[in-house]
Amino acid sequence: MTVPDLKTIQLLAEVPDGALPITPGSIEMTPEGVLGIAKPPKPCKLHFMADGLPFNIAVRHDGDGSICQIWADVGHVPFTAQAPDRRRTLLSLLRGIDGLKHVKFIVQGGQKIILFSESTLEHHAAPEDLFHQTILVLQEARPFLRLLGPYL
Repeated sequence: MTVPDLKTIQLLAEVPDGALPITPGSIEMTPEGVLGIAKPPKPCKLHFMADGLPFNIAVRHDGDGSICQIWADVGHVPFTAQAPDRRRTLLSLLRGIDGLKHVKFIVQGGQKIILFSESTLEHHAAPEDLFHQTILVLQEARPFLRLLGPYL
């Protein structure tokens, strides 16, 4: 067994989130026999712009796995009094966009159009997982966003 380095010892001495310095499950041993701090991953939220839309990513951890959600506010369905033809066309396009593997277009409250994706990972999400999920969502949604664009 090797002796922990100074940084590990300093981390062990820190008080985690106002709790006692050492709590059950706060120390782990690596396969090499080195002591370390067991820190569960924290949920995260990210924001980015793509194709002129603000996208959001939220990751929460569920046991040993993670749930990754990506969504964007696409626009609004116009009222019938505002633009009946645009409304009819937009709603028929949205009904036709069904059965996509990674993305759903949801009309919330009869007006607001949300692009939504949720994926479950069997491990804690890493940055590579978020990039992969984001690219899948954008690749699948982009043609439909361009199709819906003139009617929003």
